[in-house]
Amino acid sequence: MRRARSFAYVLLWLALLGLTLRDATAQPGFQTYVNPRFGYRVAYPADFLPQGESDNGDGQVFRNPSDGAELRVWGNLNPLGETLTEALRAELDRCAADERRVTYHRAGRGFLVVSGYEADGARIFYLRKLVSPRRQVGFEFVYPAASRARYDRDVDAIANSLRLATRSRR
Repeated sequence: MRRARSFAYVLLWLALLGLTLRDATAQPGFQTYVNPRFGYRVAYPADFLPQGESDNGDGQVFRNPSDGAELRVWGNLNPLGETLTEALRAELDRCAADERRVTYHRAGRGFLVVSGYEADGARIFYLRKLVSPRRQVGFEFVYPAASRARYDRDVDAIANSLRLATRSRR
């Protein structure tokens, strides 16, 4: 029995070590932003400058000064329990109101994606949002269409890094 318990402790220690190492290291060329208020984390390109935490602590904006690309990350409570379908519809309505041309949208298990072109046609937007009964967290990345080769790769890394922590401070 004692040997089994020792083995279980070793396995637990190895699992925790693996999680810590994975979470502590951002993908090369990226930094990690962690939001304790809403309990999420996301990677952002290392050459983007943080603009400072928002006044209410829900997120931050990161900008590339060389080309104006911008990454906005945020979290909010979901007090009315907006469903994934409702959240997707709201984002599509917002895009229509802003005269954005949506070229792709999808709802998956706990997430939604909307992407396309800004009204000026010169910039691409990509929005990803995680929706749960208690909170929503997400990011919107807007970048020059002329820089698509670089930023399409960055979008993949950022989208794959967006994670909810198990608990938020709220």
